[in-house]
Amino acid sequence: THLKDFLSGYQANICFYCGAPMSEIDVDHLLPRQVLQHDQIWNLVLAHRECNRIKDDAVVSPHFVEKLIRRNENIMGSNHPWKKKIASDLGTTRQKRISTTNKIYEMVKTARGEVYWGDHKAYNPSNDEFYLKLITILNNGVRNA
Repeated sequence: THLKDFLSGYQANICFYCGAPMSEIDVDHLLPRQVLQHDQIWNLVLAHRECNRIKDDAVVSPHFVEKLIRRNENIMGSNHPWKKKIASDLGTTRQKRISTTNKIYEMVKTARGEVYWGDHKAYNPSNDEFYLKLITILNNGVRNA
């Protein structure tokens, strides 16, 4: 989509989920679009096509929400015109944006149930050797480390 170039500048071609460089890139809704019913920039991240497919609409661990907040605050510290949209969607102060993001995350957990990606609240694929090997294989055998 047209957002790949914008988001790539804040992710340096690194998958938001597993932390490996990407060849096939998808734009993913960190918090499921199925629940939120929007495509707001603050909730979009770049991921390997396979990471996106495997994560599907599962709830991510809190660590990913914290990472999203840091990424959004990085955008807010820039001169990019889309920071106005993030401020409009989440709030004009850092505390308000953090609070709003966390409230939305809690709403998603309530709506979806606490069915976490990897079946555990603390799951992080970048620490899962099996997952990283799987992504390497799916990425045509290229080890991205």
